Amino acid sequence: MQALVTTDVRTMELRDVALPGEPGEGQVLLEVEAAGICGSDYGLYLGKHPLSNFPMIQGHEFCGTVKALGPGSSGRIAVGERVAVEPLLGCGKCQPCRFGRYNCCVELKLIGVHTPGGFQEAVLVDERLLHPTGDLPADIAAFAEPMTIALQAVKRGGVSKGEKIYVIGAGPIGLAILLASRWLGADVAISDLVSHRLDKARRIGATLALDAKGDAAAALSEWTDGEGPSVVIDATGVPSVILSAVDMVAAGGRIVTVGISTADVPLPLATLIRKELTIYASRNSVRMFGEAIEAVRRFRAEVAEIITHRIRLSNVQPTIELALGRPDIVEKAIVIFDRVEAHRRRRR
Repeated sequence: MQALVTTDVRTMELRDVALPGEPGEGQVLLEVEAAGICGSDYGLYLGKHPLSNFPMIQGHEFCGTVKALGPGSSGRIAVGERVAVEPLLGCGKCQPCRFGRYNCCVELKLIGVHTPGGFQEAVLVDERLLHPTGDLPADIAAFAEPMTIALQAVKRGGVSKGEKIYVIGAGPIGLAILLASRWLGADVAISDLVSHRLDKARRIGATLALDAKGDAAAALSEWTDGEGPSVVIDATGVPSVILSAVDMVAAGGRIVTVGISTADVPLPLATLIRKELTIYASRNSVRMFGEAIEAVRRFRAEVAEIITHRIRLSNVQPTIELALGRPDIVEKAIVIFDRVEAHRRRRR
């Protein structure tokens, strides 16, 4: 079979490799159908991610069809079913794992980072990590993993029906957070520096799409009758942007940080106390896949709008390089495996 191997910094090779073999106890042999390219994949590819290691087969946002079940199968998944893969491998022993928060496992490993991921034609995966996607097309089903990140963020922030939410950053995760907020019945404003991202945000349901170069604070104040949004979710990781959320969020409100940065954020303690704000960090997701698949099903057309590139495995490296130079062009790329694309053409 073919696998795309990251062999060194900015170096990928399409290789012929051996098939994974028969699934072991509790495992499933999965034929990969679609795999998303995540922002963290850029860092891994550049060697700048703390978990970068070579050689590696990347890809943690993927779906596929079950080809074989190993001994001890629960019967929950059937051969021939399309499934999305939960890529988190918790140790099961540390305090977060014992309390059900395996996303914070102190020894957390990820498929596509620590073990071979979805940038290959077939892979062995533990059955417990698979979630049936029903009749969802492969490219849409592969978006289930980003949607779990979005659902984790909005639920960390306690987003509820009728609330006014402000999302900072309209990249793929910011747009997924917009959809997750709508899923919970919230009204959403979103901002970005790129105008066509704002156009897309309007098309998929943002009530307010704000140019971040303008006076977002004034627009949000008017939108909320001077009170401010009850929840602000940052999907940028930019310290100055996170700091601005403290001023814009309503008194008694909540701030959720999803964007990643190694920089410190100096927070004004007096304002935090005066407003009695709550700040949440959000990492990966916990038990969100079932709901994420249903949300993706409901917002199927909107998810299709978020995807900007559908490519072959051989085009991953050129697409990543294009994205690094022109992030305004490549926003969400999904690898569609050749046999899936050939099936599409036959159906046409």
